[in-house]
Amino acid sequence: MAKNTFREPERIPKQKKQRRRLKLASWLNNFIGLDRLFGEDNAWPIRHIDRILWVTFLLILYIGLNHNAERLVRRIQRTKTQVDELRSQYTVLNADFMKSGKQSEITKRVATLGLSDSQTPPHKIVVKTNEH
Repeated sequence: MAKNTFREPERIPKQKKQRRRLKLASWLNNFIGLDRLFGEDNAWPIRHIDRILWVTFLLILYIGLNHNAERLVRRIQRTKTQVDELRSQYTVLNADFMKSGKQSEITKRVATLGLSDSQTPPHKIVVKTNEH
């Protein structure tokens, strides 16, 4: 009878050292199979190290870009509140300035100096165009 050369040779089970494991760790190991994935006799991580590093790089890049985006959003919100505050200050100052330019307001300020509105009309100055 011919021997199957494609089948892996039978392995002699090694005696594992008896070690104490936590219930959660042993349950995860039984459920996920971490020993099968990263065991000594498994070459999967070494064969796929380029893909593992690429995915790790992409995850780090993703985390960094998210951090940068959140920082920009916080900066935009802070700037928006500052702009709103400056806009309200401008509105108040503009209203005060427009009010202070009215004749009635100017009369109130000048009254403390002893000045009042003129009761006589101003003199008209006439310049003849043929005399320079």
